[in-house]
Amino acid sequence: MTATDLTPKLQAILSPKLRFLAPGAAVPMDEDLGKLGLDSMASIDLLMEIEQELGVQIPDDMMTADTFSTGNHLLAVIEKLVP
Repeated sequence: MTATDLTPKLQAILSPKLRFLAPGAAVPMDEDLGKLGLDSMASIDLLMEIEQELGVQIPDDMMTADTFSTGNHLLAVIEKLVP
């Protein structure tokens, strides 16, 4: 799976977890997810959904604040894990 394939899938997973994103708006992959409304509880849901929908498990050492700072950072980590 490539970034081109993963981006819309990740955006679909992220969108409902971003409380401050307007309904139907595209997820801006370079903006701070915290400022878009991703909180700690939503981050846990996000992690579980990524693992389930994309078939990857993010190792503990990759679960950092930087990983979850923007959609692009999260995408970069997922790309490293996708076979």
